[in-house]
Amino acid sequence: MAALLLLLLLLQLLACCRRGSAASPVRLQPSPLWVSCPGPHGQVFQRQDNEHKVSCLWNSTVTLHYQPAPGARREVEGEEGQPPSPPCCLWYLNSASVRNISRWSGQVVLQTGQAPSPGTSSLLTVQCSSASCAAPECFHHNVSVEISVQDMRLFVLWPQTPVIRVWQPVELGWCARLKSAGWQYHFSSRGAVPSTLLLPSSEPQDTSPPAVYPRDELQKTCATYYSYRLTVCYRHPGIHVALVSIEQMPHMSFNLSLKVERDLVHVLSISSKLLSVPQQPLSLSWWLQPLTLSTLAYRLVDKQNVGGWLHSYSSFTLPSNFCAVSTSQNLDEIVVASVYFHVDGKRFEELTGELRLFNGTLSLTAAKETPIHVNLYPGKTNSSTYIFRYSQGTFYTSKDNNGTFSTDGPNIRTVFYRYKELSYLLTIEFLALQWYKLKMYLYLNQKRALIRSLPERDLDVHVFSSGRPSFLQNFSYLVWFIPTQHPMLQCEWTFYLQLFGTKKDHVVQNSTYTYNNHVNNATRFVRRSDLPFDAEKYTGFVAKVNCTSSAPIPARLSVRVNNRTAKTIEAPVVCEKKDCKILLCWIKRPNPKSMIVFKKRAIQFYLFVKLAIDCPGGMTINSLWHIYPTKDSRPDWSRPLNTSAMYGVRMIAFTVPKNTLDYGLYLFHFTVDVIPVRSSTVLKAQDMIYVMIERADLVANISGGSVRTVSFSESWTLDGSESSDPDSAEGQMTFTWYCTKDSEDYKTMKFSLKNRCHPFQKDLRWITPSGPIQTIPPESLPGSTLYYFRLLVQKGKRKAYADQIVEVDPGPPLIVNVRCIENCGVSIIPTERFSISGKCSNCKPRNKPLYYWSLLSDTYKEIHFDWDSKTSTGRFGAYMSIHAQTFMKPAYPSYVLHLSVTTWDGRSSSSTIPFTVNIPPRAGRCTISPHYGIAFLTKFVVKCRGFYDTQLPLTYKVILASDVPETATITSVTENTFGPILYYGYEPTTPPSFLPAGDLYHKYTLTLYVQVRDSLGAFTQVSLRAHIKNPSKTQSLSAVFHELLAPANRLSTSTSYQQTGDHIRAGYLAFLAASILNYISDTPTVQLPQAQLRERLVNTALSISVRTIMEINQVAAVLSKVTDEVEKMNVKSRDLAIGKLTEVTRALMRQRHRSRLSEEAEIQSSAVLKCLAHILSSDLLHLKNVSANGFQNIFSIMEGVIEVVSMGKVPEEIETLMETEHWNITLNKKEAWNIPNYLPGTHICRNCFYPIVKDKADGSALDPNTVVATAILEFYESPFPWLGDTSDIVSVVVGYKVAESTGNGDLIPMKPEKADVFLARTGGIVAFNIVMGPDKTQAYTIGGFRFELNKTPTNIYFQIITPLEVTFRVLVFAGTNLTNAQPVASFSAFYNMPTAASGNGTTTAECSITGPYIVCLPQSLLENIVQKSGVDNQNISVILKTHYILRYPNRKLVDVYIFNDRCLHLDGIESEWNKDSCKVGSLTDWQRIHCICDSKQTRQRLPALPSSNIRFLAAKVVVLPNTVDLGRDLIADLPKNPLTLVTVLSIFAIFLLLCCWAIGRDRVEKEIKYIIILPDNEASDKGSFLVTLYTGSRWNAGTTAEVFLQLIGQYGRSKFRCLWHQPSPAFQRGSIDCFLVTTKKNLGDIRSFKVRLSDEGKSLTWFLSRAEVEDMSTRKVWFFLCRKWLFFDKNNPSRDWKFSVADPEIPLPKLDYFLINFNRRLTEYHLWLSIFAPVIAGAFTRFQRLSTFLAVISFSLLVNIMFFNSEKDDETPIYLRYLRSITVGIECALFTLPVEMLIIALFKYSQKDPPPVVTKMYPKVDSRYWNNCIISEKDANVIDTDEQTVSVNSPQMGRGSQKSSSNLKEGGFFSKGRTLSTTIRQLRKIPDTEPLLCWWWVCVAWALVLGITVISSFFIVLYGLSYGYQTSREWLIASGTSFLQNLFFNSILKSLLFSAISSIRSKYLEDIRWVTQEKHVEVSSVEEDQKVT
Repeated sequence: MAALLLLLLLLQLLACCRRGSAASPVRLQPSPLWVSCPGPHGQVFQRQDNEHKVSCLWNSTVTLHYQPAPGARREVEGEEGQPPSPPCCLWYLNSASVRNISRWSGQVVLQTGQAPSPGTSSLLTVQCSSASCAAPECFHHNVSVEISVQDMRLFVLWPQTPVIRVWQPVELGWCARLKSAGWQYHFSSRGAVPSTLLLPSSEPQDTSPPAVYPRDELQKTCATYYSYRLTVCYRHPGIHVALVSIEQMPHMSFNLSLKVERDLVHVLSISSKLLSVPQQPLSLSWWLQPLTLSTLAYRLVDKQNVGGWLHSYSSFTLPSNFCAVSTSQNLDEIVVASVYFHVDGKRFEELTGELRLFNGTLSLTAAKETPIHVNLYPGKTNSSTYIFRYSQGTFYTSKDNNGTFSTDGPNIRTVFYRYKELSYLLTIEFLALQWYKLKMYLYLNQKRALIRSLPERDLDVHVFSSGRPSFLQNFSYLVWFIPTQHPMLQCEWTFYLQLFGTKKDHVVQNSTYTYNNHVNNATRFVRRSDLPFDAEKYTGFVAKVNCTSSAPIPARLSVRVNNRTAKTIEAPVVCEKKDCKILLCWIKRPNPKSMIVFKKRAIQFYLFVKLAIDCPGGMTINSLWHIYPTKDSRPDWSRPLNTSAMYGVRMIAFTVPKNTLDYGLYLFHFTVDVIPVRSSTVLKAQDMIYVMIERADLVANISGGSVRTVSFSESWTLDGSESSDPDSAEGQMTFTWYCTKDSEDYKTMKFSLKNRCHPFQKDLRWITPSGPIQTIPPESLPGSTLYYFRLLVQKGKRKAYADQIVEVDPGPPLIVNVRCIENCGVSIIPTERFSISGKCSNCKPRNKPLYYWSLLSDTYKEIHFDWDSKTSTGRFGAYMSIHAQTFMKPAYPSYVLHLSVTTWDGRSSSSTIPFTVNIPPRAGRCTISPHYGIAFLTKFVVKCRGFYDTQLPLTYKVILASDVPETATITSVTENTFGPILYYGYEPTTPPSFLPAGDLYHKYTLTLYVQVRDSLGAFTQVSLRAHIKNPSKTQSLSAVFHELLAPANRLSTSTSYQQTGDHIRAGYLAFLAASILNYISDTPTVQLPQAQLRERLVNTALSISVRTIMEINQVAAVLSKVTDEVEKMNVKSRDLAIGKLTEVTRALMRQRHRSRLSEEAEIQSSAVLKCLAHILSSDLLHLKNVSANGFQNIFSIMEGVIEVVSMGKVPEEIETLMETEHWNITLNKKEAWNIPNYLPGTHICRNCFYPIVKDKADGSALDPNTVVATAILEFYESPFPWLGDTSDIVSVVVGYKVAESTGNGDLIPMKPEKADVFLARTGGIVAFNIVMGPDKTQAYTIGGFRFELNKTPTNIYFQIITPLEVTFRVLVFAGTNLTNAQPVASFSAFYNMPTAASGNGTTTAECSITGPYIVCLPQSLLENIVQKSGVDNQNISVILKTHYILRYPNRKLVDVYIFNDRCLHLDGIESEWNKDSCKVGSLTDWQRIHCICDSKQTRQRLPALPSSNIRFLAAKVVVLPNTVDLGRDLIADLPKNPLTLVTVLSIFAIFLLLCCWAIGRDRVEKEIKYIIILPDNEASDKGSFLVTLYTGSRWNAGTTAEVFLQLIGQYGRSKFRCLWHQPSPAFQRGSIDCFLVTTKKNLGDIRSFKVRLSDEGKSLTWFLSRAEVEDMSTRKVWFFLCRKWLFFDKNNPSRDWKFSVADPEIPLPKLDYFLINFNRRLTEYHLWLSIFAPVIAGAFTRFQRLSTFLAVISFSLLVNIMFFNSEKDDETPIYLRYLRSITVGIECALFTLPVEMLIIALFKYSQKDPPPVVTKMYPKVDSRYWNNCIISEKDANVIDTDEQTVSVNSPQMGRGSQKSSSNLKEGGFFSKGRTLSTTIRQLRKIPDTEPLLCWWWVCVAWALVLGITVISSFFIVLYGLSYGYQTSREWLIASGTSFLQNLFFNSILKSLLFSAISSIRSKYLEDIRWVTQEKHVEVSSVEEDQKVT
């Protein structure tokens, strides 16, 4: 199946047009084609068009032209002058394939049926890939063609108002999807300026801003369209149409209607009579008042009562006297005009004003505005115009003429006056000098309002008939409503009601109603549901109508308003009497179609009935509810429930109280009886509904409401205890709490880390999700944050939740206390460490403060700093300790340490610590003179110069390097330069001094350190080297010793003011003396009293005071040198040295307290450690000299050193290791909160100490910020050799000390409450390898051991160590005889969990050690075995058994370690090891011992001497038993297995049988590979052609029918010739057959041939793959690619198939080339299938192939068996064994590929070209063969007529490839006397293009085949006989897998892969292997051969 899928995949890759881009992004090439669609009006475009996207316009058809894109075709042809191959392009229309084109140019036509719908578009995608190169380099960009119809939108950009004013600029815009250079937009609009305009489509304008579009949808559409704009104006009011059209395309036009109105609308005009200028002044007041939102009233009053006014009104105004306006009390005032009119617009305000004219002066007043006075100058002759506008000031325009006054004509003055919405045009006409006449025109500004004319306003009147008469009444009501009117307009309404007879022939009643006759609450006469208006805004009128009959009474209602507007309504009054009926009886439900309503039992619910009754009179209603229980959905009608406890049983609203009904389904049945008044009729109706009573929802409730605020620093609770189950309090509810910072998380219930409330949250659930009440400790959640808590309660399947938002108030700000711990001067000393504390004082451990240190420059720019290597604390702690010498070369004059503290609850704070660095003295140069010398004899001088510093004076100190840094190290010291001080002073030159010898192993080199120090303590160090040899004469050294010691004693007791210098000098001289002693002790020729002299040196050291650090240095140097040979010191001198070291340690503590600098003190401590190491090792070597007091002092000194070094440590710093040759001390400091109260889960250290400290030394509680220091001492040998059990100690002796570190560095001892200590083993185990292998049944893997048990056994542990991950069954037997014995105990030992006892009542309760693969044999079990045996010693046998994983015995796989330990505890040196204080812990294993010490159980002892505060631990071993391996007794002997031998013999037997067949086939094929000459060829024929036919390799592709062939050439065609081949076989599957065919005339170039089959034979079908025809005279060759099935057609026996010459320049179909190439490779290179191929091509014979296959399969079997032999120790579970065999087989098959390819290459290419072989065919042919080719006479006639002549001028169809051989002689193909049957030849076997090796490589190939076969067979049999049956079977499976892989996968996959790769690029005919490429035809006759001979 996998091979088939791979084949399909490769075939998919072959198709040119199916290649897709790879998954990874590729760089696409430009498109090779340029696509366009020029229509009748040119190319169209869209805004989104680019080089890869074009646009087209749908027409009746769309023609797309394509041509090469610019630059796509090469300007220069290819190497052979061939044009580039066209791309293969797929054309998709809306994802559907429409074309598949492989040409450079052409066109594609799309029909109308494929056009898109209006408003949409179609997308045509052209996807091209190049056929000339491989993917992905030749993928191209797609070309997208969007084919769409034109889409336009026309709109008004400005103004966006419904009305446009006259001459107001109007900006019109439109947008269009497409544009074209040939299109023009034609704009036309009658009355517009301009009225017509042409705009080219190719010149669009920029897109308008989004805000100017009238709609969002329009803006979104036009954003992708081309935009156009123009501006027009309209001169006249009215409705104008703007039209935009395109004339050049299928006509498309859009229009827009615009309403244009005047700016000012005339309201009224008045004109006065002729008035006298001086005697009749004019005073008019006006008033504009809004009556309603749409009604305005205007009133003009003449205050002077001039009278004689003429007025005219506009058509939309209504004159009115206004009801509520009282008549003026002043008789001098008259109303000139009083009108109202309707408008649509904004709300108006009330306006008033006044106009006065007196003596030619016009005064205009408006409201509270300042009056304006205008002198009209009545005496002027011409007219003048005055314009006033209050909003913008006064504008004055006049034309004055001062000519003589004329009395012949009037003088007119015009004033235009505007005030807000009103405009006045005043015309004053002066006649002579005494008279004038006023005309006033009032206009309304329509910019604020749209005037509604009277025809546009219909009277709003609604008329109703109130109902029908009932049994108790005989009248009805007519009701009508009008909008509520303003009081000023109410008197204008009049209503006339006329009632007619039934036939409407006479008036029965006339009634008149005014507005005052309205009825309050008239809606009670009409159903409110029938009113189509808001009743609150209307006024109603009611008319009572008597009904004399049941017929409707015709009525007419006439409405008149102000005698100007009237409306008449016909409204019949209904008087028909009607019976009562029930219209509706329906129980309301949520879903009208539902028959079941679901209710909760614990919730009261209601049922309502919707009851509709149509009854004109009174009635009685009786309703009743019944409830019936149901069973199986059937109501029990006989058992209605008691409804007495329910409310509304006889009402339409029914109430069911909570908990009244049980769970279940009930039927609620409602019945109603309606009895009309004065009637016996009873109307009945009913309805029913099912009600399902369910369990109530749970009630989740969180106390405190949905939102609450809590304090950050106080504890608070989430109380969900009020949640309940309304149904029942029984049963338990589960509570689950959730929390998040984003409420959206609850929608998906997915957890996001950024939204978690607490750092311990792992999901949405709270850290303690269960329980009804959650107590939140203070400072648990960050402040200033909202938390969304959710409580989910669940009971059974019911759930409910409640949410609460909790806001936590911000917590108090963090307080960071920064203080300097060490190096706290004004400027830090760079040669000392710099320590700072930055503790957050109000932070608690639960706040989890995060500290972050940064180093800034003096400009506060952060500096890159290596915090890991330059500090011992890192940058993430509360303390900072920077190593010494970090700032030796500062880059900035000052620095700033920045500390930021952030707690997880969101609070933060920061602090800065600026500091400067005391720059050390500038380095100079130091020299030593001389450079070479003799120790103790040559004096040396050190000189320095060039050192400079501003902090003077400078001091010089010269130190001799010693071996202390190498033998005693302290990891916290940056550079240990300890050594004796040669000189210290202010002079740069030292006095001459002796020096000790240098290092022998470094050419006697002695290193000196020169430290030049300034006054603040910073120093610069220079190293010097001198070469100092030991003295050659040692006799004088004794004198030198005394010469040095004498001044040393004298100077050590100096009390002068220079005593420090004297003491330094004394110490140095004593050091030299000690060096001499050490040198003499190594020289056997010199004998001195070493003990006495060393005692004198110790006494000298005792005389030196230790007040200063340099004096301490000298004393330590002397003692370290003296104790180098400690074994030569007596007890007294050692005690004196110990006493002096005690004094030195105390002095160091004082110096450390005083200076607060730790670097120098720790350097001196390293020398003290070295001395202690030497002294302690000496005491251990000489037990007779052991002094308890001395040991006590040694450990006191250790404690002092620990305290000195501990002072320089800060909490959370990396641990400090003090290491000597024999013991180590590890120091650590932590704050109490950081010390866990439990044993950590991981233990990676070798000797670990985990204390649990809860109380201080005084018993008080431990503060979390208390600093706890711990010291762990590790002794590789017991330091207490005099104590008991020393010989049984099997671990490192560990001492520990726990103390509280105070602020000044003092250590106050503390006693841990409990401690877990891990001790590394140094012995005490029995370790051995046991043999594991298959048991005798080969069903299990088994192994075992035996040990001997004494009378007093204890718990015995053993641990199994193995790389396997299996479970062992451990069986314990008593005794050595295991046959038929029953185990006394059994265990299951797991690899990932503790061992468990199984069966026999075995218990491990008394075992303290548990763990994976650790088995405990408890003491009770062992004692029981011993008691039952009754002997002193009892053997115990232990068997390990697991499933079958081993085929062979194996000793390296399983190790067993037996151990039995006991912990020892030591309280004091004078005490003994205590075995009861500490017990062995459960984590003990074979590598280390786990001890648990509990101080409560420790018995306190009073030591004889002052006890140190160090406690010691060790572990001893209990006596271990002797063991014996039982593997050989348990493991089965594996028999010899002959399976491999049988397999090899079977393969050889099959090979021999196949060899016989292969050799025979090779001989047959050698005889039949000839050219077949047709017997009917004539010597006189002029044309001769060699026809080669290739039969396909498909199944049943061959034929046994006779084949007829006709050649068709340039000059004619041949007859159908029978291709006779008997007796040789031809036309077999996969065969290549060559025929020599002659023709009577020359056919010229061959164009085609025809093939016909006969009906003779069993197989009448034939698959012809290809053919070639070669002209023997011209050597031209024509190729034919047939690839077709041929068959004999019984219905048409003369049917033939015609094949034309293939063009060699056209690429072959990729699939055809792939199949041809794959078939060739499969038959030639597939080693197994090619053996059985029908035809073998080439010289690689079947026998050679079979032999190669034998060698390959033998090598494969050998490789497989080698794999199994190398992996026999690899254990695999049985269920994976066969899978492993298959995997091995696959791997081995890959290993054999190189061998296979090598042998095939040697056989294939090492063949020499064989000489031509001429085989004779006799002219006499057996008639029984030839007769088969005789055809019928009819067919013969057809054949004869087929040979005809073709015009010579016919074009040549084939191109021949010219051969290198010369043409044949004249006279045609056959020479005179030549015999036809003697022309025959053999094909060459190797193509000329293939490599050719020497002939002797064949011998190499045969040697390889023979060697590989023989050697492989030998080792296969050798290894295989030692395998068991299971292994042999697995090997056989692996070998079979290799065989099948070689057969079906490797070769086939290789052929597929190479064929697919070669098919990627275009292939031509010349790329296929043809016979003409592999042969050279030589034709000769027998006679000619004889002549030659």
